[in-house]
Amino acid sequence: MNENESNAGDGALVSPELAEDAMLVAVAAGEATLARGAKSGSVVLLQKALVDLGASLTPDGSFGPKTHAAIVAEQAAAGLPQTGELDRATLLVIDRRLATRRKGRLHDAMAAAVGGAPARPAGAAQAAGGPSRQDQGYFTDAAELRGPGAGPVADPDSPPPAQEHAGSKAKGPLPADRVGSFDAVRRAIGDDAPANAALERLLAAGRLHAGALLPNLGTFARTPRNPALLLEAGIEPELLLGQVIRHVDNPLRVQQGQGHGTCGAGVMEYQLLRLDPAEFVRIVDGITREAREVTLRSGKKFEMPRSAIARDASGRVDLDRLFQSAVMNHASAMSWLFDYDNPEDNDTFWAAVRGNSQMAVYGFTSLYQAILGGTYSSVSTLSRPKDEVAALVATSAARGVPVPVILEFRTYHWLSVEWLEAGKDGKPASIVLRNPWGRDEGGDKPPRVAMPEGGGRVRMKFADFVENVFGATVRG
Repeated sequence: MNENESNAGDGALVSPELAEDAMLVAVAAGEATLARGAKSGSVVLLQKALVDLGASLTPDGSFGPKTHAAIVAEQAAAGLPQTGELDRATLLVIDRRLATRRKGRLHDAMAAAVGGAPARPAGAAQAAGGPSRQDQGYFTDAAELRGPGAGPVADPDSPPPAQEHAGSKAKGPLPADRVGSFDAVRRAIGDDAPANAALERLLAAGRLHAGALLPNLGTFARTPRNPALLLEAGIEPELLLGQVIRHVDNPLRVQQGQGHGTCGAGVMEYQLLRLDPAEFVRIVDGITREAREVTLRSGKKFEMPRSAIARDASGRVDLDRLFQSAVMNHASAMSWLFDYDNPEDNDTFWAAVRGNSQMAVYGFTSLYQAILGGTYSSVSTLSRPKDEVAALVATSAARGVPVPVILEFRTYHWLSVEWLEAGKDGKPASIVLRNPWGRDEGGDKPPRVAMPEGGGRVRMKFADFVENVFGATVRG
């Protein structure tokens, strides 16, 4: 290592996930240190970096003996005092080693892509270096999900809570020019009883009488699906359409995959279903056709990666896996070149640059805006006080618009703000959120209680929300 690499100029961090953390930025500036006994999200980021560099430990946020030993090893290799404490010099060494390692992986991936190598088959092994994204406990925010079974995921039906269709009124028979599309959808789903029941609820609520939802469902029903869905994964086209209809009827069915860092993608899927179900149908129709792509409102191409077709062990229904895999694929800045590998929960470029497949708030906001249209902004506690971030979320939620937020669970985790509940003084007293796990029985990290309807909805005191909020995507 040369002097420039070890001194690292002004101490600016190169690795994005380290540079986004306020505590680690302070360490890099020589204003703070981390030592044995520390417990925080910053320690999680440090531990993940050490794991990527070859250390054997679990990123649990607790600076214990294994983290201490890994720091000592890094200091010894760099010729630094072996204190086991993360100080400025040690962090900059780790940061530069991490960037160099990822740069090498990125170059290898780019060389393979430029050389025209065929897409890696589903289930193929990842490049060496770092744990598989299927390792137990790697994504701790999915630790409470039930274990997956073999083959297709069981897909029980449950009618949506009354709030989902509040304000919808039955409008009598369909207009004559819509009957053909409705009949095409009914023929396509055949004897799928839960899908037929969901379709009847949509009809009774008047959601098919106007707008693009029924025409888009009709187009979906009449259009052939990508044959690989059936040949490689056994996904029947009519069952996929049935899942789409049931998701539109009840967005609470959306689930993040067990052991997969797709909480942001799960929130995006859920919010699109809540805010613009017709657009959700159009996008899923596009990415499951033979071409596997659709043009978003922003003009960008949105493509489903080939590796999403093979069923994984995540415990999600086919629709969730396909859509969330497409979202994760496009969370990468170079999604036109690299595919997100759903079975491994990894993307060659994304892993090379960030070390995992979880989306940062600014990356989420950019893609969220491209999919939903409109103008959105990223806010986080890296640049604003927690109470200010919470106030911006409250302002958006008060308008009746779901808000994507990041809270500090065992690590950072995306959720959807559903609505606010005011106290006697008119100020926010509690907040209802929806966890993309698909179920949440409540807990104390952060403090929350499950809502009666389930489906991942929880209630939290607004003061606890302020204490645990990290970032959000807000309109405007």
